Amino acid sequence: MAKKGLLALALAAFVAGGAFAQLQVPPLQFSAGGGFVFDGGRVGGESFSESDFSIISRLNHTGFGGFVFLDVTFAELSIAFMGGPAQESAEMSGGGLSVNASRTGSFTALDFSLVGKFPFALGGGNFTVFPMLGFGYNLVLSSNDEDGNDRFERMDNHSATDLSTFRITLGGGADFDINPNLFFRTSVLGYYRFAPSYFRDLANEASEHGVNVSSHGGFGATVRLAVGVRF
Repeated sequence: MAKKGLLALALAAFVAGGAFAQLQVPPLQFSAGGGFVFDGGRVGGESFSESDFSIISRLNHTGFGGFVFLDVTFAELSIAFMGGPAQESAEMSGGGLSVNASRTGSFTALDFSLVGKFPFALGGGNFTVFPMLGFGYNLVLSSNDEDGNDRFERMDNHSATDLSTFRITLGGGADFDINPNLFFRTSVLGYYRFAPSYFRDLANEASEHGVNVSSHGGFGATVRLAVGVRF
């Protein structure tokens, strides 16, 4: 039995060694490229609850655009320009009644992202996968209502940039070699956005008047497709 156990361990080690031998960590290398980006999720909102009455408001952005990236094997820096529809919604309930309201609009934004990644080359090095973890900043340049008017036009102390958000991101990606110097990259990142200053300010102003309002951020996801060149 002992010999059979040792044989089984040796076989397992051999199989595991063969599997790990296929995983090759690429050497340090620079690359750059660009492509298409989709981003959708919660920007933020606020909530109020007292006795049997509550109000919850939310703002979602769905953005499409292009991005460029600079990659140094274990880190990626990217800058994107995007725009698309925005949707605001509010839910009010109390006294056995419930009311929902929503309105649409649009936005444009610059997006900055810095992520760390740990790539593993598979199948002889023509295919690379990598987990990704990092942070980003979405700088909102404009926020318009459904008629195309600036939603902050009549506000003296707020502007579209007050909807800008910091986020933490987690996901993964893959590179597919087209030739030794050219590759196709795809990545999917989930994220959590922290509440923007616009909603934090509204909550603070309400608190100063004795109303307990909470601000919050929200979750979303980013999908990117790009072509890159290695140097």
